[in-house]
Amino acid sequence: LYTLIAPADQRDMMVSLIEMAKIDKGLPRWPAGTHDTGSMFGTPSDVAVSEAYLKGVRDIDIETAYQAMYQTAIKGRAPGSNAGCRDGLDQYLLYHYCPADKMEESVSSTLEYCWSDYAISHLAAALGKTEDAALFADHAQYYKNVWNPETQYFQPRDSKGTFLEFRPLLLTYLDFKHQWTDAYVEGSAMQWRWGVPFDPEGLMALFKSKEYFLSELEAYFEKSTAPLGAWNPGPYYWHGNEPYVHAPYLFNHVGRPDLTQKWVRWICDTMHSDDYIGLAGNDDAATLSAWYVFNALGFYPIAGTIRYELAAPLFDRAEVNLGEHTLVVIANNQSPVNCYVQRVSLNGTPLDRLYFAHDEIATGGTLTFELGPTPPGK
Repeated sequence: LYTLIAPADQRDMMVSLIEMAKIDKGLPRWPAGTHDTGSMFGTPSDVAVSEAYLKGVRDIDIETAYQAMYQTAIKGRAPGSNAGCRDGLDQYLLYHYCPADKMEESVSSTLEYCWSDYAISHLAAALGKTEDAALFADHAQYYKNVWNPETQYFQPRDSKGTFLEFRPLLLTYLDFKHQWTDAYVEGSAMQWRWGVPFDPEGLMALFKSKEYFLSELEAYFEKSTAPLGAWNPGPYYWHGNEPYVHAPYLFNHVGRPDLTQKWVRWICDTMHSDDYIGLAGNDDAATLSAWYVFNALGFYPIAGTIRYELAAPLFDRAEVNLGEHTLVVIANNQSPVNCYVQRVSLNGTPLDRLYFAHDEIATGGTLTFELGPTPPGK
């Protein structure tokens, strides 16, 4: 959201991350106070810096940033560095997935590393590093190696290639002895089943059929019943933690944008409140708040890319200050029941796709939605 509405501030934050990398010989994972805390896992700065650069934040030392990314993704933590790195990197590169008998959080780490590698591949391409781009694009596909076609889940797999026993509907929060969910982070295997926002077509191809993918994704949302503030959010869609908040947009990729629009509206209506509870979970660094802002506008960014996916706006009209430019979003016939997009146009030209690129709106314009009570043709 900063990259869109406050690119100068985003530029300053990217400069800070890169200065930290110079000091600590690696991009930080979770900086706080005077150092990188190393909290959580993976290398999410790869995604943030790559996306900012791809979206036009160019007045930064991107070569230093890229070399730090390359170091942690290919060589590991630099000597003398205390920056967050990829735990189990050697195993990830050797087996092309994180083996569950060699490290904890193996499934979630594999998916996170692949997401970062995907972002790095696009940055490498933009910097003219063709061989690196191909290398990281290949690494970004490693997530497929922890998919068990028999169970149809991302499942812990040991270094011998054997899939280990797991309980897909058990939350990590409730597995007090970490006996069954050690391969996952803050969620169930059911929730991590959809954790490939950067390659939805590749994810869908892993399922035994397109129809099965759709039915399972529908069930994932239909069974989401936990109210705001529930101590047990359940194993299905939960809007209180960030690894899952892209999931309603997967319907766009199976030819059912009406279901993206339906469930995005449901989340906005039921999972965000102005009472004392407010949100379904932790608004980590205002992620859930930024999610709401984007979805109120009718589109949503896929992190690490220049792509925005379409849903349906919440307001008749919104103006987004882009600095020197303004993006106007108009929703004709918008109402609590009119959440289905009939047509959409960008600067008067019909948009015959369910997404647009950052450069299509970076200099402002008008995005116009025509909404109705039912999906078009129904």
